[in-house]
Amino acid sequence: MPMKSITNVLFTLVFATGILLWPAAGVAADNVEVLKIETLMMEKGSDTVSLTVKVFVKNNGDPADVAVGVVALDGEGFELEKITVNGSIKTGQTKVLVGIIKVPNDVHERIAKWEWKK
Repeated sequence: MPMKSITNVLFTLVFATGILLWPAAGVAADNVEVLKIETLMMEKGSDTVSLTVKVFVKNNGDPADVAVGVVALDGEGFELEKITVNGSIKTGQTKVLVGIIKVPNDVHERIAKWEWKK
């Protein structure tokens, strides 16, 4: 393969990776603030529980699409489950971002709290 083709392929890969990762970066953690996390059990099956996770997020920066990760912790602080919620939030606006997660019954029983994972 000629050197020019290799250079073009490498440039394309680096460019495509940058484009794919750029929207995922969202807003820096300094610009958003999680005010509260609430969960509601929507359905309890024989093996799993379906939970709605509501995250109250305030954007202190520029208007942007934000992605916020929250984790379920047990009583000792170990991470049991995680979910990412996202949405568009204007400057100074507080918005409730909602996600749905299914967790095994035994894991649900061990969840002590939900926390923002910066």
